[in-house]
Amino acid sequence: MSKLEPITPRDALELYCDDMEGELSPNSVRQKRYQLSKFVEWCEGINADDPRIENLNNITGRDFTRFKNWRSEGINKVTLRTNLSALRSFMRFCVSVDGVDPVIPQKINVPTLDTSENHNSEHISADEATEILSYLNQFEYASMDHVLFKLQWTTSMRMSGLHSLDVGDVDAAERTLSVVHRPDQGSRLKNADDGERVVTVDAETARVVADYIEHKRTPVEDDHGRRPLFCSRYGRMSKQNLNKRIYRVTSPCYTSRGCPSDKDPQQCEHAGSYDNYVTCPHNIRPHAIRGGSITYWLRNDVPKQAVGDRVNASMKTLSRHYDERSEQEKAEQRRDFFENDET
Repeated sequence: MSKLEPITPRDALELYCDDMEGELSPNSVRQKRYQLSKFVEWCEGINADDPRIENLNNITGRDFTRFKNWRSEGINKVTLRTNLSALRSFMRFCVSVDGVDPVIPQKINVPTLDTSENHNSEHISADEATEILSYLNQFEYASMDHVLFKLQWTTSMRMSGLHSLDVGDVDAAERTLSVVHRPDQGSRLKNADDGERVVTVDAETARVVADYIEHKRTPVEDDHGRRPLFCSRYGRMSKQNLNKRIYRVTSPCYTSRGCPSDKDPQQCEHAGSYDNYVTCPHNIRPHAIRGGSITYWLRNDVPKQAVGDRVNASMKTLSRHYDERSEQEKAEQRRDFFENDET
C-alpha cells in the first residue's frame, strides 16, 4: 500500500478538475466542480466553528455519513444521489493520487431511487427552482437563461409576457416591469389589453436584469425598431426558442442535479443541443414553472387576489389549475389569518 500524502479537500478538487480537463468538455468539468463544491465547503467548516476535514488522509466513513445528513437538507433525493455519486468518483481519484485509503470510496452510501421518485412533476417545486437558480447564479450569472428563468419563477409570467418585454419596459430604479400588449408590433399578450400590468420584482432580480442589459444582452433592435429584452443578433427571440431555453435549464443534468435515468450526459441523446434537451423526459414545461411559482406564493400566505392580479389570472383559474395546496394547508392558513387578526 502506498503511503498517503497530505492534501486538503480544495487542493484535491483542483487536481481532480485539472485531470478531467483533457477528457471532458468544459461544461462537464464545471458541473463536476459544482457537484463537489458543497463537500469542500462542508470540509472547510461551513456552518461550523472550525474546519471539519483539513487533510483528506484522515477522512472516515462517519464523515461521509455526517456530510450526507448535512447535504440532504433542502434538496431532493435525486440531487443527493447525484452529489454522492460524484463524491464517490472523486474519492476514487483521491485514491489514485495517494490522498485517501483505497477502502474509502466504498464507505460512501449512495441512495437508490424508487420509481415514484423518477418522474417529472406537473409543477416545478420551490426546491427545484432554487437549485436551478443557484447553479445559474454561480456559473451563468446575468446570462439570458439566468434572467429568463429567474423572471419566470419570480413573476409567474406567461411566456407571451416575457417575449413581449423590451429594455424600455424595465425600470431598474423602481424595480418594475411593464407588460404591454403590442399586437401591431410583433408581441401579443394572451389576454390582450386586459393582460397589461406593471409587475414588481425584488432587488436581487432587478440587479440581475440590469447586469444582463448592461453586459450580456446583444445590442439589437427588432423589425419594429424596438429593443427586445430577449434577443439574438437577428432581433426579438421567438417564443419557441425561449421555450427551448427553459427546457434546457430544467433538464436535471444541465444544472448538475443528476439524471433520474442515471444516464451519462456525454452519451445521452437528450443532452447537448437545445433541440435535444426539449426531448428530455425529465425537463419541465415552461408553463409548469408559472404553476409552481403561483403555488409557492399561495403557500406563503400571499392573498389569492394579489397573486391573481400579479399573474393576470382569475380566482377561478387559480383554483382550478394552479393552487396545489391541500385542504389541510388552506385550513391552517385560514386559522393563522383569523387568529392573528383577533383583537
